[in-house]
Amino acid sequence: MPDQIINKKKSSIPGVLLLVFILSFFSSCHLIDSRRGDERIARVYGKYLYKSDLEGLVAPGISSADSAVIVKRYIDNWIRQQIFLYQAQANLNSEMINFERKIEDYRNSLYIFAFENELITQKLDTVITPELLEEYYERHQNEFKLRDHIVRVNFVKLPVDAPNINQVRRLIRSDDEEDMERLEEYCINHAAAYFLEPDAWFIFTDILREVPLNPSNHESFLRNNRFVELNDQYYRYFLFIRDYRLEGSASPLTFQEENIKAIILNHRKQTLINEYRQKLFMDAVGAGAFEIF
Repeated sequence: MPDQIINKKKSSIPGVLLLVFILSFFSSCHLIDSRRGDERIARVYGKYLYKSDLEGLVAPGISSADSAVIVKRYIDNWIRQQIFLYQAQANLNSEMINFERKIEDYRNSLYIFAFENELITQKLDTVITPELLEEYYERHQNEFKLRDHIVRVNFVKLPVDAPNINQVRRLIRSDDEEDMERLEEYCINHAAAYFLEPDAWFIFTDILREVPLNPSNHESFLRNNRFVELNDQYYRYFLFIRDYRLEGSASPLTFQEENIKAIILNHRKQTLINEYRQKLFMDAVGAGAFEIF
C-alpha cells in the first residue's frame, strides 16, 4: 500500500515541486504531532517520519529538482525499511528482540575499552632493552620454532651488460666490511636490486621469488649450495647464502625480536590493567562505595 501511495504522488506532482509539496502541504494541513509540535511527513503502521528528520538531508546550493529527488529517495527508503522492521518485530519472539541488555553491555564495554586504552597510553612502559629481549628469548627458546626455512644472504641483480662482473663475484662472498661497502657502492650505481644486510634473516621462499630458481628440495639445496650465479635474457643474479636455519629448528633471536616485543608489551598491558582494576576495587571498598543486599 505505501508503494502505491508513493507512485500516485510521483505521477501527479512534477518532480521539481515535490519538495515544496512535502514541506508545505503537510504544514497547511496542520498535521501536528506531539513530538515538540513536529510535523508528520509519512507513516508506516504506527511509526511516523517527521519534518525535523529531514533537516540537513539536502546540502546548501542543491537545486530544487535535485533536492526533491534526494528527499523522495530518503522517504522511499525510510518507508521500505519501516515495513521490513515491522515484519521483523512481529515475527521475532520476546527473547530474540530483547536487545536492551546487549546494548547496555556493549556500551559498557566501549567505555571500559576507551578508558583502558587511555590508561595504557599514559602509564605503559614501552622501553624494551636488548638485554630483556635476550633474557626472554633464552627462557622461552623452545617456543620459537621456525615454520619456514630462513636464510641470511647477499643478493645482487644486475643487467646483463653491467661492468666488472668478476669484482661482484669476489666481493659478494667476502666477510670483510670494506668489501661490503665497495659492493654496496657498486650496486647503487649498477644494480636493479640487491640485499646486503649481513644480520637480516629472510624466509627462503621470499628470496626464491627474486631469482629464476626453483629447487625441488629446499632443504637439500640449502645444505649443498652457498653461492649461485644465474642469468636470463635481461639480468644476471648473484646469491651468496651466508647462513640458514631449517624449518622446525630454533628460530634466531633477531628473527623473533618483533614477536618478543609484542609478547612483552601485551603482558605489561594486562598487568597494568589488572593492577589498576584491583586498586580501583580496593579504593571502592575503603570508601564504602558499594554494598550487596
